[in-house]
Amino acid sequence: MLSANSGCRWMEFAWNGVNALIMENDLLRLEILVDKGTDIVEFLYKPADIDFMWRSPIPVYKPYSLITTAQGKLGNFMDYYPGGWQEIFPNGGGNCEYKGAVLGLHGEVALMPWKYAVTESSPDRLSVKFSAETYRTPFLLEKTLTMEKNSPFVAIDEKVTNKSGEDMDFIWGHHPAFGKPFISPDCVIRIKKATIAVERGDGISFTNLKQTRGVWPMAEGADGKNMIDISICPGEKDNVSEIIFLSGLEEGKYEIFNNKLGIGFKMEFPAEIFRYIWFWRIGGGSYSYPWYGRNYNIALEPFSSLPNLAEAVKRGDQLKLKPGETLEASIKAGVTTG
Repeated sequence: MLSANSGCRWMEFAWNGVNALIMENDLLRLEILVDKGTDIVEFLYKPADIDFMWRSPIPVYKPYSLITTAQGKLGNFMDYYPGGWQEIFPNGGGNCEYKGAVLGLHGEVALMPWKYAVTESSPDRLSVKFSAETYRTPFLLEKTLTMEKNSPFVAIDEKVTNKSGEDMDFIWGHHPAFGKPFISPDCVIRIKKATIAVERGDGISFTNLKQTRGVWPMAEGADGKNMIDISICPGEKDNVSEIIFLSGLEEGKYEIFNNKLGIGFKMEFPAEIFRYIWFWRIGGGSYSYPWYGRNYNIALEPFSSLPNLAEAVKRGDQLKLKPGETLEASIKAGVTTG
């Protein structure tokens, strides 16, 4: 339904059979896949016609109309990953078993249909509330997206509730991936302070970094001689692919700024909940399944924990809720200029 044609407004539509929602104001347009995890597959800044989100080579499929020929080793997340921004819960990273439940790559909610209701709609302000109840674990996840007229930012207010009769552990994260035309070597990542941990490679992908620890933004090069400034985005043909974990954050904030375009993407989040940033950095260097050398993107992902839930429980960096207890978090994301 089209509710207005100026100011804050919204519209329902279907993309390849997947129910979706558009939220927009004078500056921004968001496309949200309601039937598939509430993925934000478009975060468009209208004045420059720049969509910050990366589009995966995997198209948008209606999950129950595409039947895969075999179960993936990590579950089904990759089969239905269109790029963009996913909510990750209650597992992050690879498969694990928790209290008898098998949880695939990146948990449950990213592949689920969510419910939604427009709670406020006027030319000056628009709010939409989304909710999902997990099926292998006993959680209720709710979030409200709000935009205001002439604001280049979106507010995301979230709440997790433990609906069970026992203590429950979980990982909570956000998985925004950024791509062309925004991402280029003209982009600089601004993070105030962090400790760097470079993840071991998979033996297939290429890297110019050594598996080591460092202090943001400098990481030791693979040759052991040079230092690499990882705050500068790689080029599309640099043939690199890395997973990097940032911890010890001084503040829950980052900005990716394209100096040539004069436009940036900024995210603010509660660092007491999202204590890590998972940094996916890829310039064509990931080969074989699933990327086959096709990717050029980066992702800066606020996460509560390191991967995965079973290992997080062992380390003690998981989040935990008692029966009936809730945890709330607020995120702000949008466009900077100048």
